[in-house]
Amino acid sequence: MSKFTFPPRIIHHGAVDGVTGSCHEYQLSPDYAVLIDCGLFQGDEQGSGNKANLAINFPISHIRALIVTHVHIDHVGRVTYLLAAGFSGPIYCSEASAHLLPLVLEDALKVGVT
Repeated sequence: MSKFTFPPRIIHHGAVDGVTGSCHEYQLSPDYAVLIDCGLFQGDEQGSGNKANLAINFPISHIRALIVTHVHIDHVGRVTYLLAAGFSGPIYCSEASAHLLPLVLEDALKVGVT
């Protein structure tokens, strides 16, 4: 891990043009960042290419952890796609969220695939 020598920055990978698809990267150095949420886009924000919005279309090799703020589908709905893309770091959330997360992710897969 490199020293944190440059100012941290936030890179938005979702919830930019609307309110769903929350996915924000808090980058502390070029090789160290945490992801805050990884949610599904919903409603008009899905666009016509629903599958394209499921993809993790940003580099993840430097993502060291995922922080889940809460388990609404627009905040965690793409976690399974993040894991499929190769993310293997820890996932931090409240104890209550940890109990609900598997159920919400199962629903997210159903919504995302259909």
